[in-house]
Amino acid sequence: MNKSPAKILYDIEKLDELEKHLSKNLMEADGKTHEKEYRPFWINYRGDIPKCLMVIREFKDLLNKLETNNGKI
Repeated sequence: MNKSPAKILYDIEKLDELEKHLSKNLMEADGKTHEKEYRPFWINYRGDIPKCLMVIREFKDLLNKLETNNGKI
């Protein structure tokens, strides 16, 4: 039984938009929350968003390479 290829939900354009949005939010988050009860959430956010951005950039790079090589990795 042949499986059809999985459909990619995020193309390079959508990944660019997501990357810009997350980067903007990350820059705007700096120094905004000083209240003690929000500090753990802010620390998690500051740690998690850069990791998400790295994954987005790596995935975009892979998609670019895939397009360049006509679908061959």
